[in-house]
Amino acid sequence: MRPSFAGPRLIGGALLAIGVVALIATFAIPSSRYGWSASGPRFAPLLASVALILLALAFLVRTVVKPDVALAEFAAEAEEQTHWPTPGMLALLLVAYALTLTALGYALATLIFFWLASWLLGSVRPGRDAIVGLVLGVVASYAFSHWLNVQLPTGPWGV
Repeated sequence: MRPSFAGPRLIGGALLAIGVVALIATFAIPSSRYGWSASGPRFAPLLASVALILLALAFLVRTVVKPDVALAEFAAEAEEQTHWPTPGMLALLLVAYALTLTALGYALATLIFFWLASWLLGSVRPGRDAIVGLVLGVVASYAFSHWLNVQLPTGPWGV
């Protein structure tokens, strides 16, 4: 099979676009009373979006400016072995997660998302997955609200 750079270039372009959109959205976040600060609501998204942009650009260099044949061969082999319904269902699950965050609250939505994603990826221990999802949701919610002063949706139960 002849290596193709179409898939890696598409992914690199998509990651670059997501990074740019995230960077633009970062500036729409209301700043804390001190403007830019390490504990303000803009700092982490700014770092993440800039990192994503830089890494996507580096990846695109490997596929456009100086094509990496080993990368193209690896991508072609991985594409043949990929069960495409699984990432498709994960993408739909992620969209559902984003849409239910406000209604269910961060902790409950995270629990459900983690539990279903684990099942979709082949986990056979649903009890453990539910406990891990609950711990992740509650700990992350606590960390964001108490350490970063960023309030996540609490849902109807206040959790």
